[in-house]
Amino acid sequence: MKLKEITTLLTGLLFLSNVSVAQSNQKSYWQRGSLKVDTTFKNMYLDNFLVPFTQFEDLHHCKIRIKTKKLKTTMTARPGFWSLLLGKRNRQYIIHVNTDPNFDGVLLADVPEEARIGLFAHELMHIRDYESRKMTGVMQRGFQYLSKDGKRKVEHYTDSLTIAAGFGEHLFQWAAYVLYDSDASEEYKAFKSEIYMSPVTIYNKMSLVE
Repeated sequence: MKLKEITTLLTGLLFLSNVSVAQSNQKSYWQRGSLKVDTTFKNMYLDNFLVPFTQFEDLHHCKIRIKTKKLKTTMTARPGFWSLLLGKRNRQYIIHVNTDPNFDGVLLADVPEEARIGLFAHELMHIRDYESRKMTGVMQRGFQYLSKDGKRKVEHYTDSLTIAAGFGEHLFQWAAYVLYDSDASEEYKAFKSEIYMSPVTIYNKMSLVE
């Protein structure tokens, strides 16, 4: 592999893994098996999160941490950068939930339960996708996120995985809420329309699966 290719892949990996300084451990966490959850998330959303998670048995062995922080989107699911260097068996995945009160998009607290479950299933499908890849494959995913077209391809693929996993109706509810019922800015809704499947596309994909 050429130096330029290595540099490009590493750039994508750093972007994808969202490296950040460790937060103060004043926060408390709830843990079950390999799932470790910020107690703020546990108290508000854990029951909804477990609806898809309990069905995705292939992910139960994964080290998944759910934390709250300020983001530029509602949620993200990404591999921990340093854990990628330790081999596939030692990977850790971080799901971040946006708690920024000034966010102009959609905060999880405002999302109806059915739609919320669809979003959780989508984020877990990101982890399923990462789990199917070697380190270089994960790096390539990160590189795709550096362009709008690449990001769109990844998110449409992840939406397709979510539908195939049986959560198409919930995903439809999530997409419809964001575009038609939420108080998100028009700019944010336009971004969602560009990058993710529309409710109509989701509905049509569901028909094909059935």
